[in-house]
Amino acid sequence: MLLEAAGMTGEQAATGQAGMGGEQAAAGESEMTPDKSAEPVFRQPKVNNEVPAHAVTVYLRDAQGYLAPITVRLEGEEEAATESVQSLAEAAITWLTQDAQRKSRLPEGFDAVLPGETKLASMQLDTDSGTAVVAFEELPVLPAKIERQAIEAIVWTLTEIPGLERVKLTVKGKPVRSLPTSGLPVEEVLTRGFGINVEQAQGVNLSRSMGVTLYFAAQSPAGDGYFVPVTRLVERRADRVRIAMDELNKGPADRSLQPVLLPGISVEQLTHSPNAVQISLLKEGWNPDQPVPSSMMEALVLTMTEAANVPAVKVAINGSDAFVDSDQRAYDRPVTRPIAVNVLKR
Repeated sequence: MLLEAAGMTGEQAATGQAGMGGEQAAAGESEMTPDKSAEPVFRQPKVNNEVPAHAVTVYLRDAQGYLAPITVRLEGEEEAATESVQSLAEAAITWLTQDAQRKSRLPEGFDAVLPGETKLASMQLDTDSGTAVVAFEELPVLPAKIERQAIEAIVWTLTEIPGLERVKLTVKGKPVRSLPTSGLPVEEVLTRGFGINVEQAQGVNLSRSMGVTLYFAAQSPAGDGYFVPVTRLVERRADRVRIAMDELNKGPADRSLQPVLLPGISVEQLTHSPNAVQISLLKEGWNPDQPVPSSMMEALVLTMTEAANVPAVKVAINGSDAFVDSDQRAYDRPVTRPIAVNVLKR
């Protein structure tokens, strides 16, 4: 499905801009905003290893046209949605639908992808197989370049909910086989393998490509940092985890996104088991007394756990795991994938 859809992402497709393999700015807080007199001070992206009370993570469209996970807090009567997987899934789809009142509660620059007139007939969950069946009365009619984003937002939002790994889309009881405007084929069962914010690396033959999802940083109009997942199509090779690390190190193809790894980082060793990815990095001139940017470590954990489908990452730099990040978090033990990503203030 990634291969069939890659050419239809429009503004998100890679256009050969500098950044792929070029020099990167440092991932630290001060380096991420080149002109501080003209822009808000960059605040590094934040994640949370505990689920905030009465919250749900949904994939919303930012001011640059990218989908990004935003953890929104539910209020009032919405709080009951967190009492069951069923009600949480229904609430999540509601937050994917444009609404003036809900938009006022979102961070500046973010909005839902589905139009306000979208009508959901039902939501059925099969917890044994981890499948959510989203039944629409009618599929919303959207521009071709937005249609795929709508499906990405639904799939990635629902699979953020623990226990849900697959999504089926139906209209009037029949599976959605293609999208109405673009004609994009849609598989009967969708997973995160469908990709998100898909871009094609330069020189890649789509018929011999594979997708790896990388996490880069972006900045909201208010100056808040947040993570953006980008599925990059690259030449198909055996070791998906190593490929993902190499591509993360190359940095983003789009200048509106920001690199997350310190410049000059290289991989000494990378292995993975069913429980964790173990990665040893090399950085000339670095010593364990120097904190590393928290955004670098968080993006590394997000990217590696996504690529390997494992819960944790163990990191060493220059042979040492006795270091902390800029938020004073230690890395002498495996770090689990964060539960809540981009907990932004409105």
